[in-house]
Amino acid sequence: MKTGHEAHVFHSLDAYRIKRKGRPEKAESDGVHTHVVKTRFNLSSYATYILGNSSSVIKKFERLTEDVKPDVVHHHNISLLGYGILKKRSDCLNLYTAHDYWLICQETNLFKNGSEICGEPSCFLCALRCGRLPQFWRLRKGFKETVRDIDIFIAPSNYIRKRISQDLDVKAVTIPNFVPEPVGSIESSGFSNFFLYAGVLEKHKGILSLINIYKEISGEVDARLLITGSGPLEDYIKEFVKRNELEGKIIPLGWVTRDFLYRLLNDANALIMPSIWAENCPLIALEALSVGTPVIASSNGGLPEILEKIHKGLLYKSSDELKEILANFDRKKYASQPRIKDIYKEYYSPIAYLKKYLELVTAR
Repeated sequence: MKTGHEAHVFHSLDAYRIKRKGRPEKAESDGVHTHVVKTRFNLSSYATYILGNSSSVIKKFERLTEDVKPDVVHHHNISLLGYGILKKRSDCLNLYTAHDYWLICQETNLFKNGSEICGEPSCFLCALRCGRLPQFWRLRKGFKETVRDIDIFIAPSNYIRKRISQDLDVKAVTIPNFVPEPVGSIESSGFSNFFLYAGVLEKHKGILSLINIYKEISGEVDARLLITGSGPLEDYIKEFVKRNELEGKIIPLGWVTRDFLYRLLNDANALIMPSIWAENCPLIALEALSVGTPVIASSNGGLPEILEKIHKGLLYKSSDELKEILANFDRKKYASQPRIKDIYKEYYSPIAYLKKYLELVTAR
């Protein structure tokens, strides 16, 4: 790696095939060595979901740690690898980054019954209402004991740090996520005077409330709403636009390439994040900041921690507040591009992350 470290990535191709429908795996490069879990019919992932662990995954992981003898083992999205790999197997530093709520929520999003942020858990009924098999292994003593083998829990937002610390009775530290610096010159998207939504088209992301709000204020706002992303609500959104004759006001673009997404982010008046679930530290918001674009967001989860660095006037708690922000929005009023980019560099750049990460690791 560029920092002079050797890195080994242990990942499940089984899980990747299930979630990404067979997209090819990436090749090794720059000193990063990959170690793949691959079983017939993706059985390791199905076993892990139902039983909590897969013996083939654990054996492969144990062989890897014995051969490599790592100084640091850093766990990321392990839901379909099984909790067994969290167990500390040597004198290495055992880290876990909570990119989602998997440690405390079977649905991983803390979105109770698919309709509200979870305050009082009822996991069995929630799983059934969300159409999933309950994971009874979460009640086992072994699961809780294995989680305690983690030396340091890293949370990308203070919100998730507090939830994990409270629910698991452990100590965690906050290190925000990062995104790569954008290319020096970004070409035009071909659009002007628009707000942008970018993300999966699912209920918990608040996209339905956003298009309804935009319908109500379409006569008051000159700017258009561009929607990128795919998901189960994609066809509904297209039908909604056609049914309400909003073709010139709301434009669904579907899935777009990474290059074109950055063009849209760079040209947008602002990125809108209407999430109704407890967001952690979403990368799309950081990508917007990296090109100097403001973010308008709901006050759920870790979003306020990002918005307070830009301008609290871009944070809303109700649909009426969002309507007011959109109707009176002036990009220059909130922040100039250089200032937003400075916020990105200070808090959400690779350099900012690496500095805090190495301080944490070397302070052991």
